[in-house]
Amino acid sequence: MSSEWPVTTIGEQLTLQRGFDITKAIQQPGNIPVISSGGMNSFHSTAMVKGPGVVLGRKGIVGSVYFVSGDYWPHDTTLWIKDFHGNDELFAYYFFLAKAKELAQLDVGSANPTLNRNHVHPIKVQWPSLCEQKLIGRVLGALDEHISLLRETNSTLEAIAQALFKSWFVDFDPVRAKVKGLDPEGMDATTAALFPDSFEESELCMVPSGWEYCRVENLADKVGMGPFGSNIKVETFVNEGVPVISGQHLRQVLVEDSTFNFITDTHAKKLSNSCVHEGDVIFTHAGSIGQVALLHRHARYDRYVLSQRQFFLRCNRLKMQPEWITYYFRSAQGQYQLLANTSQVGVPSIARPVSYLRSIEVLVPPKELIDKFSDIADALHQTILAKRMQIQSLTRLRDTLLPRLISGQMRLPEMEAAVENAVFEAN
Repeated sequence: MSSEWPVTTIGEQLTLQRGFDITKAIQQPGNIPVISSGGMNSFHSTAMVKGPGVVLGRKGIVGSVYFVSGDYWPHDTTLWIKDFHGNDELFAYYFFLAKAKELAQLDVGSANPTLNRNHVHPIKVQWPSLCEQKLIGRVLGALDEHISLLRETNSTLEAIAQALFKSWFVDFDPVRAKVKGLDPEGMDATTAALFPDSFEESELCMVPSGWEYCRVENLADKVGMGPFGSNIKVETFVNEGVPVISGQHLRQVLVEDSTFNFITDTHAKKLSNSCVHEGDVIFTHAGSIGQVALLHRHARYDRYVLSQRQFFLRCNRLKMQPEWITYYFRSAQGQYQLLANTSQVGVPSIARPVSYLRSIEVLVPPKELIDKFSDIADALHQTILAKRMQIQSLTRLRDTLLPRLISGQMRLPEMEAAVENAVFEAN
């Protein structure tokens, strides 16, 4: 099919333009996204370009590609498509997404990676008809839409678990209901019986009767640090081995257990005090501080090693469950305590993270109630993990189809059948 497509150049089909400078000082509150080479940077009151649009990373992050559905402000660090010349916007996005690695190699060689539009415009390509563009964009768009829906569902499941934690262990809703002689909402009698029907004074405030403040060190088998930075360097990475967990893996409640750098087994053994396993709770103490994630019980590997900006807590399972402590430190109260010892000099960091975490006092309910919440959270986590697997499968399919479609190596009926089967299996 590709032989049927006429040969042209990118510049003849899509005209690129450098973005517009904007400083934080002149930005005004609004809902117009400012798109930089790293993605959506912030919001402004005024748009420079009407959407939909496509934005490429020009400086700093070369090869990044973004589709913007509405009006936007393309930052000076980007190139944006000024003229689509009648071509389909969504196809143009996927076209450049397929060309991302090639664009990254067009770096002009300055200290800060930079992409020059004059190097992009002359590139020769085979170009499909508008009808074929719309079909390609529609099918790939359907895949991305399904991936987005799965991610939104997972975010909702995380929010449900966090809301339940807040209701039970921060707002004490079931206890307050029982104090009034009411049955707690949304739970069976067995679960309701785990909550007391009164409050008592503590040194800090009124707390549910029988609940006690306890230092984290008394709830943990171990609190440990990642290694010194000199112990893990880019040159120590290998193609396979023991995976390294860094901040990029801690963006959600469960460690993102997909793409890693690796070190050798021998190297990992030397860093055994920084190795973590399923059930460990991982924190970031420098940079993106406040990150908290659980290494879930269906972890892909039997052992991981932390990077230098992470530290971890291993629960004493006779006293505490990792699901409970994870949601505690992701709650507003837990975040406040975790970040109370933050230094803002240089890179934001938590001072003395291990000793500080050990010293934090947590209001702890009876173990039976901790176990009950952990069982509920774990059930939600299993659903999240299943949907992650679906996301990975659909993403692999999209990434496989993308270059074949853009180059015309795959016919559209074949593509549509593959996508329909994959989406059906994911549902």
